[in-house]
Amino acid sequence: MADPWSEIMIDAAKGVSGEYTIERDDGRIETLEVLDYIRTLLNWSECERLAIQHAHGRVLDIGCGAGRVSLYLQNLGHKVVGIDLALGAIEACKMRGVREAYLMSAAEIDFPDAIFDTIIMYGNNFGVLGSDQSIIDMLRTLYRITTPQGMILAGSADVVKTDIQEHLDYHKLNLSRNRPKGLVRMRVAYKGLVDKWIDLRLATPEEMENLAEKAGWRLERKYQDGVPYVGILVKK
Repeated sequence: MADPWSEIMIDAAKGVSGEYTIERDDGRIETLEVLDYIRTLLNWSECERLAIQHAHGRVLDIGCGAGRVSLYLQNLGHKVVGIDLALGAIEACKMRGVREAYLMSAAEIDFPDAIFDTIIMYGNNFGVLGSDQSIIDMLRTLYRITTPQGMILAGSADVVKTDIQEHLDYHKLNLSRNRPKGLVRMRVAYKGLVDKWIDLRLATPEEMENLAEKAGWRLERKYQDGVPYVGILVKK
């Protein structure tokens, strides 16, 4: 594997303990655990544990990583398809027993109409495409490939809930650049490999609701642990 995300996922699948970093474009560096990608249900955030109870039918796991969500739901008897942009994530999922996992971008989701009942977007993957328009376009695609009872379990971060000065300063920086407070420019590094800079859109519940409504969804409820939360989106 030649990219840090792939190496992280392969090591997670092998149970290799380690740390990777996420650098924000203001210089802030956050250190995270590789093994977070294989945490079992009891070690998930409370909002993820509560929201996952809504999963039903056939499931699409967007940004499946090393398969922590896919494998959990598969073991409950769900038919699960995982997709990820990192080749190592697909290999990691297969190593761990996920039956269906494909290399696919959230920007180019290609499945038949009305095939899924539940879409999972944990790990802030609601905003993985960065721009608001790209997110709306993705949500329209998800509307097409889900059944009338389809729903999305969308993970994001309510950035305005923070009182950490570094984050507040970053919000001001973003506003000065005509960017939303929660639009984070970041890159990941692991084992000497450094990924390209990408934009991650962290949306408040109000922003999530606004974006979702433009694509035919509504925010039915949310589960929140301070800043992190999972929104339950259903069709209008």
